[in-house]
Amino acid sequence: MKKIKILSTKILGEKMKQIFDDNKFELLEHNFIKIGSLNFNLPEHDGSWIFTSQNAVNAVFSISKSRDLIFNKIYCVGESTKSILSKNGQKVAKNMKNSSKLANFISKKAKNEKFVFCRSNIKNDDFTTFFKKEKIDLKEIVVYNNQPNSVVLKDEFEAIMFYSPSGVKSFLKNNKLGSSYCICIGETTARYARNFSSNVLNCKTPSIKHVIDKTIKLFANE
Repeated sequence: MKKIKILSTKILGEKMKQIFDDNKFELLEHNFIKIGSLNFNLPEHDGSWIFTSQNAVNAVFSISKSRDLIFNKIYCVGESTKSILSKNGQKVAKNMKNSSKLANFISKKAKNEKFVFCRSNIKNDDFTTFFKKEKIDLKEIVVYNNQPNSVVLKDEFEAIMFYSPSGVKSFLKNNKLGSSYCICIGETTARYARNFSSNVLNCKTPSIKHVIDKTIKLFANE
């Protein structure tokens, strides 16, 4: 029986790989995004902080000065981001599924607070423009580099798992989507992927586990 080829655009952990441990699937992996460290200084700030990715949290707490720091108030995106913050001794005031929902929540419930947003070198224009439009005080600090790490793949895949718009962009540098299903971690990634494919699915809950589950369910009857 011909195996169903699945591509993950990031290397998965061993537990995640085991989910594909079925003769039906052949899993290929490559980190299409490379995370680079940066030198930066956190500003003195007794207001609120925003983290929309695990990478931003890891970058901040990789600095020795931050390891014993307790942030006053934190807003974040995603359960994984919240989990890493908790492991670093932080309490999260509000966690939302995506940056759009978080921005809307802040505009309704925390508009008068002052925010520092720790992000990558790739700017989320929609997010920051929303804060300007709503006249909410937002200072941005770049804490890590998000760099493309594309390779040429000769295989054709029944499904490709994407975890960020930059992952889609990196994949497309050297490859085409063709008829592959694009299984995206959330609506922001799916929205970008729809510019290049009509076979796009996104997860209601943004997590790697949900991307995997959705991919496997897609081929459940084959």
